[in-house]
Amino acid sequence: MKALVIGESKINIIAQKNGKVNVNGEFYYDDFIECGSGSACNVAYTLGKYKLDSYLASVVGDDSYGTIIKKELEEEGVHTEYVETAYEKRTSISFITIDPETKEKVVNNISKEKLLLKKSEVQFEPDIIYTDGYDYGATLSLLNRFPERPSVIGAKRCDKEVLELCKYCKYIIASKEFAEWLSGTKIDFNNPGSLVTVYSTMLNKLVRKEIIITLEDQGALYINNNQIKVMPGLKLDVKDTTGSGDIFRAAFIYAITQNYDIEKMVTFANIAAGLTCGKIGTREAVPEMSEIMTYFKQKYPDQVVSPAETPAAAPTPVPAPTAESTPESNQSASNQ
Repeated sequence: MKALVIGESKINIIAQKNGKVNVNGEFYYDDFIECGSGSACNVAYTLGKYKLDSYLASVVGDDSYGTIIKKELEEEGVHTEYVETAYEKRTSISFITIDPETKEKVVNNISKEKLLLKKSEVQFEPDIIYTDGYDYGATLSLLNRFPERPSVIGAKRCDKEVLELCKYCKYIIASKEFAEWLSGTKIDFNNPGSLVTVYSTMLNKLVRKEIIITLEDQGALYINNNQIKVMPGLKLDVKDTTGSGDIFRAAFIYAITQNYDIEKMVTFANIAAGLTCGKIGTREAVPEMSEIMTYFKQKYPDQVVSPAETPAAAPTPVPAPTAESTPESNQSASNQ
């Protein structure tokens, strides 16, 4: 089973807001985490950790950060021959500060320019494709080259290019912000009708797609047996939500390779994302497969991890669903 992952790579620098402050009010951080990130990079790394044959098509800068990203990936068995180096360019950086008490997070994105792939060819046949929508041209080319392969998009950015790429993918894992943007409706968790409106509107605009909406600390929204359901997140001590949405997407892809039904896919992905929030960072926080299965087997005791098989095509959602909260799940961390 070969997974082709297309999109952004960058570096995260994560520090807690308990650094030293001088008389001028300036913060000094001598304790921070520095690691690779970017939605596609996170997904490829996680799939590699879970022993899926993962190939990343992305771009890094001609600097030490680019070297760090490739080394991290290769240590988890990810193929990096399609990771291009943009010479005389700098790798994008996200500097993130987290308040250890309130858990509030501030993200500062530092990037001079968007680094895009110059080549959009691969010398192998992928069994499944993931894109974060970051590199529209390369993604569209590769999706058109392998139209019969199951494909997943992490729709986070609210723009027309991501929306257009959604039309080429079978599975759409949308952020809450993207779902609200596309539907023109704000989600109100005190009003279940808003969930139905948002999801139904997405179904009408993106027909014949399997749609999952991540709801941050409220879990995930999906459809099963013509009913919209909310799968609550794990109830854990949240330290850092950075990358949790990407881990959800990676775990969902892995669940596809296990031929799980949609209920099990969302359950598996929700558990992985929730466990991620219990640690700080985007690499050390990726949960072990054994950790996920410990929770997963509480709901599906006979389920085991089996060798990856070629996933089936996505089922077609039925329109005009009704809302329901999944009764057997009482688990709340964050999927972004």
